[in-house]
Amino acid sequence: VRFLRKHKQSIRMAILRAAALAMILCSTGVAAFMTSPTGIPLRQTARLTGSARRAPIYSRRLGRISMVDPSEQAERAGISFGRRTAVLDRDQDVGIGQDEERKAAEKLMQHCPLTEWGPELDILAEKKKMASMDLPVFPYELVKDPSVVGEAAEEAYFIQNKAEINKRLRDHGCVVLRGFETTKQPGGFEHMWKTLGFEACLDPLHTVAGRPVVSGKNAIYEAVNKPSRAKFFVGMHNEMVGKRTVRKAAFVCFQAADKGGEFLVCDGHRMLRDLDDDFLERLYSRKIRFSSAQLPMGFMDSTGPLQPLLEPAVKALLGAIVDFKVDFDVEMFWNRVDGQRVIQAHAPPQPPVIRHPETGLATWFCNIHSHSAKLRDERDGVLPETTGSSQLNKSDVFYGDGAVIEDADLRHLDAVTRKNTIKLAMKPGDVVFVDNYRAMHGRETFEGPRKHAVTWFK
Repeated sequence: VRFLRKHKQSIRMAILRAAALAMILCSTGVAAFMTSPTGIPLRQTARLTGSARRAPIYSRRLGRISMVDPSEQAERAGISFGRRTAVLDRDQDVGIGQDEERKAAEKLMQHCPLTEWGPELDILAEKKKMASMDLPVFPYELVKDPSVVGEAAEEAYFIQNKAEINKRLRDHGCVVLRGFETTKQPGGFEHMWKTLGFEACLDPLHTVAGRPVVSGKNAIYEAVNKPSRAKFFVGMHNEMVGKRTVRKAAFVCFQAADKGGEFLVCDGHRMLRDLDDDFLERLYSRKIRFSSAQLPMGFMDSTGPLQPLLEPAVKALLGAIVDFKVDFDVEMFWNRVDGQRVIQAHAPPQPPVIRHPETGLATWFCNIHSHSAKLRDERDGVLPETTGSSQLNKSDVFYGDGAVIEDADLRHLDAVTRKNTIKLAMKPGDVVFVDNYRAMHGRETFEGPRKHAVTWFK
């Protein structure tokens, strides 16, 4: 009792700060703290000055409670975002002005399917089999015939070639459609993929408002266009969050960037074929796990002898909040980074190669290239601005047991990925269909306005 009385102020402050951090997680839908499959922040932070936006805090029982500045919340939690010079497009921000679009999307679509990890593989036998195959061209491109003119003619073309396009996607893993007019607008784009027989599903990150909805009624999401992310190279990745994975996707260009912004695709079969045997066997046997968030908890060091008692409670509180808010598995771990106490959120271990649920062929299915902090830092260098959220979105990748993947192995993976990555310059109306279990996708850096979008399929 004397001990508790002596340290009651420290206990109170630790609980208040942890609760404030939990409130931030709730009010931002956890998106400010979690990374997307791209490995870059889900949410960027606007200039945190007098004009900072205010975010509502919700309670299941009480509904809307108050409007509180996220930077004020952060300061109360002991997190100093500081002043930011990045002025972002508010209309494109995740969750800002998105309520109606998200409601429309939820009425139209169901959640994307659960991830199919499949059975254990004899990884070297599968690699040998892939090396013996005559792999088809990747990607397969279809350019509209000049004789196909007008909306009716284009619809007839898609009806006539429905089976062919679906077969090409199954065989090649990626199909590019070029030269069509109807796909230059959201409604025409939607009509095209419906004509081809695809069924849309919600974004894997829809539950945490992780991606802006371009048009809820047309089932279209934004494809990483915001100016704040223009200088980030989006590494090669499959669209998955561990628990849920889309089967296929259609990426469309409504407006090309002034410079750069090319869409990137990479064949998982060629990745499996070209990776070094020893590295592949080691990675497959040990599995991998991703770190998707890092929450600064330096205030815990001021709690003195109470720290060992408080840390389990704080971790449990934050873990419960994350479990409540997100639709994917996350494990919370205490760690110390650069001398500061932090809580890291890790995904469960997963294999880097799986058996394709439709074709039965083994394929590389892993987001190391996008999530590795080492590779990301080497690609991006020192960017001119670090947003508040990016201080929290410390994505990285490790072996399944938490051990570090050696730099030489990461460079080898990067070299094989770059060797097999195809750069696609897209014009308005161009569409890229991707078999998400078979092919990875990414995006080059860009300058100027860029309006690309995506629809996910079951």
